[in-house]
Amino acid sequence: MNMEALFALVVATAILGMVPGPVVAALVGRALFKGVQSTFGVLAGVFVGDLVWLLAAVSGLGYVAASYSTLFLVIKYVGALYLIYLGIGALRHAFAQNMEVKIPKEARKGAGFVTGLLVTLGNPKLVVFYVGFLPSFIDMQALAFQDAVMAAILVPTTFCFINFCWAFSASKARNLMKAQKPMRVMNMLSGGLLVGAGAFMMIEE
Repeated sequence: MNMEALFALVVATAILGMVPGPVVAALVGRALFKGVQSTFGVLAGVFVGDLVWLLAAVSGLGYVAASYSTLFLVIKYVGALYLIYLGIGALRHAFAQNMEVKIPKEARKGAGFVTGLLVTLGNPKLVVFYVGFLPSFIDMQALAFQDAVMAAILVPTTFCFINFCWAFSASKARNLMKAQKPMRVMNMLSGGLLVGAGAFMMIEE
């Protein structure tokens, strides 16, 4: 790939990352609920998920996922149900009298990563991007090794940067509302976003 193609690929990836979807909703919802640090695990899971999709597209396996195999549907619905579960937790927290509820240990350790991975692997929008849109910039039939490595670095990293910007902005909004009543509103918004993202994932084709 020449520099023009690489630049166009990065711009297209950034534009897609700016479009709100299940991944953005999950990150914003989590950042509003617990701050930007709680999104690091989600971001890592999203990064790995993007890398898996890219490698699948390069190897031709992306077309298998694009046909909506049973495995893809399972990943999609598990990720959607987990987002809804997190959203319900945030809504319950919003209406609780004690706003300082501890996060379960398992949620601190790996739930964020699993959330990001499942939401990314089960996102139909990314199927369209990696299987249908990406070949417009990369000739999959004549892809050199260095081009594959470059794409594997640029695409997930660009998505990760844009996603972090979403999470950071949401966290800043959260920090501006430290009082209990505004925080309750933030938690309600967070829960609504997470439940909405899960529901959208379930119905999106």
